[in-house]
Amino acid sequence: MPPLSPVPDIAVVKSDRLSEVDGPLPGPPDWLIEIRSPDQSTLDLQNKILHCLSNGTQLAWLIDIQRQQIWVWENQELPLVYAVTDILPTLGNISDLTVEVVIAMTQQR
Repeated sequence: MPPLSPVPDIAVVKSDRLSEVDGPLPGPPDWLIEIRSPDQSTLDLQNKILHCLSNGTQLAWLIDIQRQQIWVWENQELPLVYAVTDILPTLGNISDLTVEVVIAMTQQR
């Protein structure tokens, strides 16, 4: 990815891609998560996600707290919209993670 690449709210990287040396991560995150604020453009966030997917990101979530939905892109497929008790796709061994659980996590302090 170019030096001035977009930075997601949360970037998840598989441990085998991490270096022993501190520094920037080469390439995109394996899984990126964006949390939409009321003043943010959904289109701008989707463009950021599509940029990362086109550069190798495998999974992307766009969390819309107001609508209680999570848009999910896997590889370069069209997004699917998940709500309430839908189980979300994840990377690794995280299982049975639902939209309502993720939304609740965003509201914890």
